[in-house]
Amino acid sequence: MGLRFDPMGGGQFKQAIKTIIEAERQPIKTLEARKGREEARMKLFQEFKGKFSGLDKTLQEFSSFRKFRELKVDLGDGTNLINVTVDKETAEPGSWEVAVNQLAKRSSTVSNAFSSPNEPVLGVGFIVAKMENGSSKEIYVDAKNGSLQGIASLINSEPNSVVRASVIQDATDQDKPWRLMISAKKDGLAGTAEIPEFYFLDGTEDFFVDNTNDSQNAMIGVDGFEVEAEGNNVKDFLKGVNLQLKSAAPDKPFTMTITEDYQKIAGKVKGLVEQMNGILEFINKQNQVDEKSDTKSTFAGDSGLQQVEYRIRNMLHEGFPVGDPDNEDFRFIHLNQIGVEFTKTGSLEFKEDKFTKKLQDDFDGISEAITGPRGFAVQMRRVLEGYTRPGDGILNMREGGFRNRIKQIDEQIANKEMRVQQRQQALTDQFSRLQGSLAAMQQQQQYLSASMGGGGGNMLQQLMGG
Repeated sequence: MGLRFDPMGGGQFKQAIKTIIEAERQPIKTLEARKGREEARMKLFQEFKGKFSGLDKTLQEFSSFRKFRELKVDLGDGTNLINVTVDKETAEPGSWEVAVNQLAKRSSTVSNAFSSPNEPVLGVGFIVAKMENGSSKEIYVDAKNGSLQGIASLINSEPNSVVRASVIQDATDQDKPWRLMISAKKDGLAGTAEIPEFYFLDGTEDFFVDNTNDSQNAMIGVDGFEVEAEGNNVKDFLKGVNLQLKSAAPDKPFTMTITEDYQKIAGKVKGLVEQMNGILEFINKQNQVDEKSDTKSTFAGDSGLQQVEYRIRNMLHEGFPVGDPDNEDFRFIHLNQIGVEFTKTGSLEFKEDKFTKKLQDDFDGISEAITGPRGFAVQMRRVLEGYTRPGDGILNMREGGFRNRIKQIDEQIANKEMRVQQRQQALTDQFSRLQGSLAAMQQQQQYLSASMGGGGGNMLQQLMGG
């Protein structure tokens, strides 16, 4: 039997290289497992950090009395006459008798009637239109655009024009139901716009202005006095109160009342409590360990998290000062007095009904306890600042530590991978040379076998120890 060997890159040579390289890669697999644990911890930590960031963002809504409070509007019988929006940071609660005596109108004009909106029956010419800066602009009208729709498109294509054009349908004349309407872009006397001038030649029909409407300001009654507004959207009708007039009804005055929205304020506090619960529950979950827990990938027993929990719980048990320390009304309000209480499991519970009642009974006091300069929100934000501050904040520094460790592991893996690849190349070259030697020996065996009548094979195998 002749000497056998595997082809280059396959069989025993390939398996031998694979076995050696797998052994060489064991330290890399150990590093990859370590990296996976660090990444899992960083992901958990980023979740925890996100809870802090969310809480800090919510606390911004509690950073002042005006941000904390919410206002609501009751229009009574005026719901169909106006819409009202309020800026809670500038508006004041109160009640006013309001009447919409007159809506603002814009100046407009309408042309004579035509049988078709698209037929170019006006010929050619030009339009002289006023621009916002007071200048006039000539708009050329070719035969193709000598229709109502063509004219409207040419006028509306000028963004600085003070008017806009529309083609409307008027059923007064069934044979000629189409008209061109030109309207000022703004309501009220201040928006009064000059109607464009039209010049046409060689048309089959004439074009002229058939009717016009003058502009007018809105008239609003307030507690028996009439005030004038330039448009139907009235900004700062009262300080922080914006009106949108919908319909005029001078003989139907109504009462507009602005009050604190206790229910909406309670909803904000409920959301804040839920976010604090999220932080406490995260820490509590990390400390729950059993025989199946992988403590290498979690924060079980982490002293940093325990310190966070300790500081938050202490803050929630404190009393917050209200009033002037030099006066008899000075007092401390604790959160459990206004419906924020700890349960037996250590989580927070928000009793909305209790909070709302306290808010109704002592709105200024509760607001100061939460939003005042020494109130809960300000003090809690100071606590959070030490954790969330960019650069040297504890959470950012901790996250930076995770990133650095992962980066170092990546560098170690890359270095070891490079050495393994070099080792693999060296082994491949070594086995390639060995295969070349065996190939040469096989050729010699075949030559000897042919020269010695078939006996050379046994001699070569004996020489090789076969």
